[in-house]
Amino acid sequence: MPAGEYDITSEQGTTFTLSLTYKDSNDAEIDLAGYTGEMQVRRSISDTQAVLFLSGPSGSHAAPGIRGSLTGGGSTGEFTTGTTQGQTGTGGIMLNTSSTGGTGTTGGIYMQIDAETMSNVPSGNHVYDIEIKQGASITRILQGKFEVIAEVTR
Repeated sequence: MPAGEYDITSEQGTTFTLSLTYKDSNDAEIDLAGYTGEMQVRRSISDTQAVLFLSGPSGSHAAPGIRGSLTGGGSTGEFTTGTTQGQTGTGGIMLNTSSTGGTGTTGGIYMQIDAETMSNVPSGNHVYDIEIKQGASITRILQGKFEVIAEVTR
């Protein structure tokens, strides 16, 4: 099944959250136990550097906030994934979670990016996709534009 299309609008300097429910063709929630999730945002599909990289396992839950990982480009805005160039932020992806990040919701996907990391994301239109992985199996579940509206108050 091809990835769904969804365009995201976010704002520089604010905390970004997005909650989704992953379902099959019969509208039943898909259990994401044993999966990990990843989301990357880049200026364009062909760009070799990312502006955001979120990841996290299923059932991740830690108070206060998220257990998972978030990397942003810091003051340069971009970084090469798989290196130490990026700047660690607070946030990530949680799978099988509620719309507020609590555990126990089959098919729930919760993403959060802290305000400081979002303040360094360049404004404009970017692209993203979200993948889930289980072992060697990778499924792209969502893709689209990731628009960042410039911040005035800094």
